[in-house]
Amino acid sequence: MPTISANGRNLYYEEVGSDGEPLVFLSGLGGDHRAFSIAQRHFGKSYRTLGVDARDAGRSDRADAPYTTADMADDVAGLLDAVGVDSAHIVGQSLGGLVAQELAIRHPRRVKSLVLASSHAGSNDWRKAVIESWIQLREAVDAGRFTRATLPWLVAPPFYAHKEQIDGLVRFAEGNAWPQDPAAFTRQARAAMSHDARDRLGGVDAPCLVLVGALDLVNPPRVAEDLANRLPNARMIVLPNVGHMPHIENKLDFREALERFLLSLS
Repeated sequence: MPTISANGRNLYYEEVGSDGEPLVFLSGLGGDHRAFSIAQRHFGKSYRTLGVDARDAGRSDRADAPYTTADMADDVAGLLDAVGVDSAHIVGQSLGGLVAQELAIRHPRRVKSLVLASSHAGSNDWRKAVIESWIQLREAVDAGRFTRATLPWLVAPPFYAHKEQIDGLVRFAEGNAWPQDPAAFTRQARAAMSHDARDRLGGVDAPCLVLVGALDLVNPPRVAEDLANRLPNARMIVLPNVGHMPHIENKLDFREALERFLLSLS
C-alpha cells in the first residue's frame, strides 16, 4: 500500500474496498492503521476504507518538532486531497477522535459524519497528569513492558479474563516492525494533552456518534456525554463491559454500533 506526501510529510495508509463512500479510520495514541484492520475488512465490503498512520506512528514520517491535533488534522485533509477524496465518514479513537474533531472544525466540507470513540472535548489537569505519567514510563521501559504496564488503564477487567489477549497485545507491541520511539510517543502525547475544542464544537454540523465504553477510565461516560452535548448533531452510545479500547475489547459491538450509525445516515 502507498505512502502519500501530504502537508509536507509522507503518510502511510492502507485501503480496503474500492466502491461506496470513503470511510477513514484514525488510531489512538501510539497506534497505527492496524488497530482497525478487522473493521476495515468488514466495512471494505460496502465502503472505500482508509486506515491512516498518523505522523510519528507506523510507517509515516517521524516529526522533528512539537505539533498539535490541528496540525494532525491538516495531515488528514492533505491525505484526502492526495487520494482524490472530497469528503468522508471519519472514525477516530482517543487521539484519533481529537484529530477528527479538528478536521471537522478546520475542514468541514471534508467530513460527512464523525464517530468519536473514547474521546473528549478538551483535557483537564487529571488527564494531563495521566498522560505525563505515560510519557515518563515510555522513556524508562521498552514497548512490551510499557504496553503491559498501561493496559489496566486502557482495557476493562473482563478483558483480563483471557490472559492470551493480554499476552497477544504485548507480543504485538514487541514485534512491531515499525516501532514508535519514545520521542515520537512524547510528541503525540503532548499534542493530545494540548487539545481543547470545547468552545468550537458548536460549529460542527456533521452528524456525530459519540461512542464510549462503560468502564473507560481515561475518558469515562460523563466525559463522553460532555463531548456529545457540545456537538449540535450528536448521539451517544455506551458499550457495556469495555474500557478505552472498544474496537479491541469487543470488536463485534463496536462494529455493529458503527454500522447502525452509518446506515442511519443513508
